[in-house]
Amino acid sequence: MRSDIDRLMAERDLDAAVALGSTATSPTMYYLAGGVSLEGVTVVLRRGQRPLLVHSPMERDDAVKTGMECVANTRWNLAAITREMGGALLDGKAEQLRRILADFDVRGRVGFYGHGEIGQAHALLTRLEQVLDDVEVVVEFDHDLISSARVTKDEQELASMLDVARRANDVVAAVADMLSSRPVANNRLLAPGGAPLTIGDVKRFIHDECVKRELEQPDGNIFSLGRHAGIPHHSGDPDAEMELGKSIVFDFFPRPVGGGYFHDMTRTWSLGYATDEVQAAWDDVKAAFDAVVDALAVGRKTSDYQIMTCELFEAKGHPTVMSTPGTEIGYVHGLAHGLGLEIHEPPSFFPYPGNSATLQPGAVFTVEPGLYYEAKGYGVRIEDVYYCDGDGRFHSMTPANQALVLPVGG
Repeated sequence: MRSDIDRLMAERDLDAAVALGSTATSPTMYYLAGGVSLEGVTVVLRRGQRPLLVHSPMERDDAVKTGMECVANTRWNLAAITREMGGALLDGKAEQLRRILADFDVRGRVGFYGHGEIGQAHALLTRLEQVLDDVEVVVEFDHDLISSARVTKDEQELASMLDVARRANDVVAAVADMLSSRPVANNRLLAPGGAPLTIGDVKRFIHDECVKRELEQPDGNIFSLGRHAGIPHHSGDPDAEMELGKSIVFDFFPRPVGGGYFHDMTRTWSLGYATDEVQAAWDDVKAAFDAVVDALAVGRKTSDYQIMTCELFEAKGHPTVMSTPGTEIGYVHGLAHGLGLEIHEPPSFFPYPGNSATLQPGAVFTVEPGLYYEAKGYGVRIEDVYYCDGDGRFHSMTPANQALVLPVGG
């Protein structure tokens, strides 16, 4: 949570932190600005002090909404400073930051965060190490200050995520209702006009339902059928016809229009009926899903749940990433991931060396076991989002029906 940042800075022995970027492209900047839309700003966090926001005067009214101490960047005019430094933009930007930190007496160990091309970031940080006499430039590769704060959500963030979840669940229900209402001919659903309904038609319907609910899909969606459902991230062939009896993996991960917190949910459907093989795989996935949910507990290592899921699937005869590293059939991915301003964010649930993450109040995460058999023509995944409240109780944000078979033909 944002309220944890001072504590996290102390744990890292950071005297200050600097974040650079725009809220539209950087989850870090969106988070620090509390969702206020700002372009190309600098945030300076000083332990025990009010955060500082350096912004364009064109955005002065929006800057005030952040609650930070606001200073226009014209106080340190980048163009003029760059000319003073001989015309190289890198030199000008480094000198501008040096002056900002000096004017606010920022010194000691300072962490740097934000968004940008990796080469530009490396060049700027290297130059800052050369010009900042009283500052030790600190960079973090994983478990960094801001992403660590974002692992747990406060009440305002949870309210935003619950609102997005409600709208996302409504879209999925609308898609299910549309598919169930279509007439059937030659073992296929029919579109208005009598042609076979295609995945492309369904994706356009999903888009329209999102527009109605002011949702956007910056990373698209997954709506894959049959063999393609056996490839976990196959987005689906838009020309494929909606055939009865084949598994459909519908993975939907929208956010509000203009940015904000994501929801992430997956349903596996089979139109009209399911084959015995798909039903058996779905039953195994559902059993693993229920076992994980029943075992959720504050303080338990997240990696325990991935190990549990692998063991459950292996007992049913499925290959997993634990028994068969690199497998492309059976259980081929991790069980879960954190969710928030990014679709995939900490905590990780994978048992890699050094992963000591545990479930904590305020955590929001997916639960998404799956089985994939491309050569056999099917895949199955069930995914809900769970959050842990302040009392350590776990709640689903994804009440949409999990049933495998969708009745069809109106």
